[in-house]
Amino acid sequence: MSESVETIESGGLPIHIYETPEQMGAASAESLGETQIALAAEQDTVGFLIMAAPSAFGFYRAYLEMANESADLQHALARTHFFQFDDYPLPADHPATFRYLLNKHFFDELTQWCPRENIHAFNVEADDPDAVCAEYTRDVLKRGLDIQLKGVGENGHWGFHEPGVPLEDEPRFMRVDLSEENAVQQLRDHPDLFASVNDVPRSAYTANVALFMKTQHLIEDNIPQAAKGFAVLAAYGNDTIDAAVPTSALKKHSNAHVRITRAAAEELLAYRESGSVTEEALKRMAAALGGGGESMKYVRTVLETMEIPLHS
Repeated sequence: MSESVETIESGGLPIHIYETPEQMGAASAESLGETQIALAAEQDTVGFLIMAAPSAFGFYRAYLEMANESADLQHALARTHFFQFDDYPLPADHPATFRYLLNKHFFDELTQWCPRENIHAFNVEADDPDAVCAEYTRDVLKRGLDIQLKGVGENGHWGFHEPGVPLEDEPRFMRVDLSEENAVQQLRDHPDLFASVNDVPRSAYTANVALFMKTQHLIEDNIPQAAKGFAVLAAYGNDTIDAAVPTSALKKHSNAHVRITRAAAEELLAYRESGSVTEEALKRMAAALGGGGESMKYVRTVLETMEIPLHS
């Protein structure tokens, strides 16, 4: 497995720190792949819930390379069912959809081992997206949520489960309105798709945290971007769990690993060294979220909610 530069414990989770996104993604590919192989030897099917985001590009490449070389993983893929986290209510061939991203960067090559019918598209552009959500929820829970690759939004969202949406709820897929912070992140993540923040769809459909937490065997969290330093600190700086940072709920899972780059770990490491968040750190985090007084206010409010001490 790709060796981390450093592993720390924070918020009850192992935080593995790597120099590059490629090393980070390769470590998760090996961890999830080995778990998938072991489960396929014991079960008829394996359920794999997978994010669609640039954060996962290192994982996609490493996992596909592993699949090319491993007959055991190829065998496991034949009985694996893949499910999405979320998507926009746009046609599947629209380049902004997560179905398009997953097919282009992952599934199209994977289908030489995984039957296409085992790749479950989240088609919420249908006439009745609520019915689609209900059926997709039933299918996910029926197939079993065995393993998951996730990421973290710049504001701490998990999938499109936004800050403020209750963490304790019936496990389900649902409609959400995107926050301004999330919409701005989508613009940064996909500059070739959205000319301005006004072009980003302001509603989407997503699994909620209660469903994500149904994953039984292993959750791998990949966070490569320095811009997510605020989310890493707010989510994993201590034991606090709050809807202000949805991904903080990961701290309740029995087997989760957070893998991040050194750049993404900067704010967490600085906080652990000093015991509080300095004014300079607050400015850096606010700038990463777009800058300005509103960003600074938001960062302060969330960190206070998460009981992260601010330097007086």
